[in-house]
Amino acid sequence: MPILKRSKRALPDGPGVVGPARLCRNAADLSSVRSGDVVVIDVADLGADTAQSLVERGVAAVLNVSSSSSGRYPNLGPQVLAAAGIPLVDRVGEVVWQTLRSGDVVRVDEGAVHLGETTVATGVEMTESRVRDQLDEASSGLSSQLDSIVTNAADTLRRDRAMLLEGAGIPEVSTPIKGRPVVVVTDGPDAAKDLKSIRSFVRDHDPVLIGVGDGAGLLIDAGLRPHLLVGRGDELSGRMIERSGEVVIVSASGRLDRPEQFEAHGRQPVVFTAAGTPENLALLLADQNEAAVIVQVGGPSRLVDIVDGDTADAAGTFIARLRAGSRVVDAQSVAWFARQRLSWFVPLLLLLAGVIAVVAAVATTPLGHEWLSPVTDRVSSWTEGLVS
Repeated sequence: MPILKRSKRALPDGPGVVGPARLCRNAADLSSVRSGDVVVIDVADLGADTAQSLVERGVAAVLNVSSSSSGRYPNLGPQVLAAAGIPLVDRVGEVVWQTLRSGDVVRVDEGAVHLGETTVATGVEMTESRVRDQLDEASSGLSSQLDSIVTNAADTLRRDRAMLLEGAGIPEVSTPIKGRPVVVVTDGPDAAKDLKSIRSFVRDHDPVLIGVGDGAGLLIDAGLRPHLLVGRGDELSGRMIERSGEVVIVSASGRLDRPEQFEAHGRQPVVFTAAGTPENLALLLADQNEAAVIVQVGGPSRLVDIVDGDTADAAGTFIARLRAGSRVVDAQSVAWFARQRLSWFVPLLLLLAGVIAVVAAVATTPLGHEWLSPVTDRVSSWTEGLVS
């Protein structure tokens, strides 16, 4: 493979690919990548879109701090790079962030990263055969995972048929939900960021806020008071109970353990007798009470996020989402629509244009001419005075 020359400094001798390092700690940094760069990323399960972007930018090689394919699902990023003939080295380690700077000329050969005469990192070179084997293994693993989820889903439907189809056993709550938007917050990845992104939606639409477990803490930290607190009794702190409205305890046995912790805060919890996870049961609760829309913050939004974990929980998530149907939307989608709102300047400009159009129309009539004649005479006199 040819050596790529991008630096005036002496290029390292030896086989492999040579080019300036380009450290990309986040997606925004990828915009600075140029042709011939040896790109350093930290992306687990490298997606095809990101890989294709790197191919189009003409990078010389890619060094990944993480594993480009964890085996959770058959992602195609490594295959895209391999097909383009771009070397990919996996699991080079966090040390590259300390030992390399953007612009350092490095040589990549057989999984080793050399800076001058020093080997600064080593990883696993993802050859075409290795990428193909990992893809086959991930496809097989995903098929087995999906089979297990389907089996668990069928068992859940048989066991909880009355609740899922007719709403039997879903408790009534005093918090008015019918016809109102609902925001369900769980403490998932990027939940705090997603909650911040929909603050305008919360401000404009006054939704029912449901905090699920530690998700209630995220609402409180954001200066919001959960209308409903949903979770298992041993997962709820005194702070959450005190600063929330109504409390719904999820219990597979139907018993309320440690009732004194709720009495101390003047709360009489509602018990939701079910075996599912609190986040899934919170969706069922909102759906049963006829929420207008259910905005999910912190919950899984992609297929891979749902299947990556306990198969019983994944089955419950599938069923809850199917039951709620089109009511459930992801917070990121709501945030996107919120960002598309017109700024104050646009409607003001339209209003001004409308006023001008009305004035112009009135001015063409005899009565309008009579009304506006003193104004036009005064403006004419004023302009003549300026000219003279």
